[in-house]
Amino acid sequence: MKMITKNKWLKILLAAALFLPAAGCMKPVLTPQPSQPVEQPSARVLASLQLTEQGHTLLERNKPDAAIRVLERAINLNPGNGENYYYLSQAWLMKGEAKQAKEFNSLAEAYLKEQTDWAIRVARQKDRIQELEK
Repeated sequence: MKMITKNKWLKILLAAALFLPAAGCMKPVLTPQPSQPVEQPSARVLASLQLTEQGHTLLERNKPDAAIRVLERAINLNPGNGENYYYLSQAWLMKGEAKQAKEFNSLAEAYLKEQTDWAIRVARQKDRIQELEK
């Protein structure tokens, strides 16, 4: 029977010391999970989104009165869509009505605060409203 020398034991221990921590870093094999069904938006939400787009288009065409009517319908269908409040504020701002613009801007701020790009737009709109109030 062959005797293991002290030098060989050190090599074995060193190899084990290097291998064992690496073995713990291996990624576990993931098993696929059944996918959750994707919830489809309701007909009311879809109709509201179409009205939101229509209202935005009317604002781009400089038709704030028509946009207000359309966006109010959109809010009636889906009051949780903050974009409608932003666009309503924009419409009132276009008409020079700071009080109404400010009210809808506040609502837009409340609904869109978690969405960085929208929060920036709402803050800029708020600055324009404050300029109008002067």
